[in-house]
Amino acid sequence: MFDDMLQQLVSLTKVDQVRYFDRMVHHGRDAGNISDNEAKRLIIGANARLAELMMAREQRNPPIRSYFPIRPKSQQTRQQAASGNRDPKRWERKRRLGGLAAVPPTEDYEGFTEGQRAVLYIIAADMREKGSCRCTHAEIADRAGVGQTTVRNTIREADRRGKIKVKQRPQWRNKWLSNVITIVCRSWMNWLKRFRPNLGLRSKGVKKPTSTDTHGQERINGQPSHNRNDGPSGVFQTFARRKPPSG
Repeated sequence: MFDDMLQQLVSLTKVDQVRYFDRMVHHGRDAGNISDNEAKRLIIGANARLAELMMAREQRNPPIRSYFPIRPKSQQTRQQAASGNRDPKRWERKRRLGGLAAVPPTEDYEGFTEGQRAVLYIIAADMREKGSCRCTHAEIADRAGVGQTTVRNTIREADRRGKIKVKQRPQWRNKWLSNVITIVCRSWMNWLKRFRPNLGLRSKGVKKPTSTDTHGQERINGQPSHNRNDGPSGVFQTFARRKPPSG
């Protein structure tokens, strides 16, 4: 029993678990299930384990022997990590969409970065074309040329300011559907209607492809194929009625 409790002590990763283990050791000693020397060793180990967990909590480090592996801390700062190599196509797309003035130049929309304005452009474009934005965070990030974290921060900030409305679509025992994002700010909608009437990613000047389906008795140009004057039509016709001879 002592070996089992010692292995259990090593696997504890929470402070409450260690304190509950300490109480169980005292109860086991009082009940006579473990000896005094074994209880003393377990209590010393529990105190040492508690000290390790408290130190990890103060230093904001993951607990020792945690379920998740400890990732080595990077030596780069946030500025150095953010200034790494980027995809030139995504970078150009973010700068182009961020500078198209998809939001009105008022004080209510100040503070949004270039990447966040690119995200708002995608939301506004879908709002104009489809009535709402139903894309996932990954789809919005790819279209705007930014990361998914930027998309989440932009949606959260715009929702906090009351510019958009986010409707979640949970499913029972299934993956949730993408959120439905709609613009509820009237000044933003008026700005899009007045100053940005052609906002969107809709392609223009594309010819409709010719259908490969069978057209039945009609030609591709819509004219019937059986309308001929130089011969029979080729379709089923009823027999002509003949008047019975009289007399």
